[in-house]
Amino acid sequence: MRVQHILKNSVAFALLLAVAACANPRVDHTGSLPDDHRVRHPINVTRGAATLDLLPGGGPGGMTNRQVGDVQSFARDWQKRGRGQLAINVPTGGDPITDGQSAHAAKEIRRIFGAMGIPGNAIVTQRYAADGPQHLAPVRLEFPVLEAKLPHECGQWPDDMGFMDPGSSNRNQSYWNFGCAHQQNLAAQIEDPEDLIRPRAEEPAMARRRTEAIEKFAKGEPTVTSYPDPKMQTRDE
Repeated sequence: MRVQHILKNSVAFALLLAVAACANPRVDHTGSLPDDHRVRHPINVTRGAATLDLLPGGGPGGMTNRQVGDVQSFARDWQKRGRGQLAINVPTGGDPITDGQSAHAAKEIRRIFGAMGIPGNAIVTQRYAADGPQHLAPVRLEFPVLEAKLPHECGQWPDDMGFMDPGSSNRNQSYWNFGCAHQQNLAAQIEDPEDLIRPRAEEPAMARRRTEAIEKFAKGEPTVTSYPDPKMQTRDE
């Protein structure tokens, strides 16, 4: 009877441990430091600004051909990822000649924007103070954008890697800077930060190509795409 009583108590104790384990799921933390580089170095979607500085000079409208191309490229970038108005910031209080050229060029920049289909209410002209009469202050074009970036800089070492608390090695945890460069490079490669918020909508399928492949499959014909070079042949998905 005593043996049976001991076995019953052992089984009950084992069940109690199992329930306790379920009630306390594994947390990916060691001490006070998260042991996941995605938690230590999260990629955040924040508001940033795209800018283009121009020092007006010769040419029609007070700008060179290269500057005209830069303004057109900047306008296309705004059409693709702009999140607000296009601002033309004109300097004042700087070099008198440069300030006059900048004011003249600002009108030409607005004309270029209009020729590219950008409505007038999406463009705003503003003044900003130069750093003195000797400052060749540029015309600065600017618009707000979304950016994917880390909330801090990489390369920080809050702990001494040469001499650490003996308990740190026993916990087998990552050092703080581990994974920071990876996260920063990943953020820099993201084309549209809004992809981190939600997936893109599906595009219509190529109905004609899909129908042709299904008809060939139904007839028992090959569905491969024919290329001039046999080495380039691949199967349709």
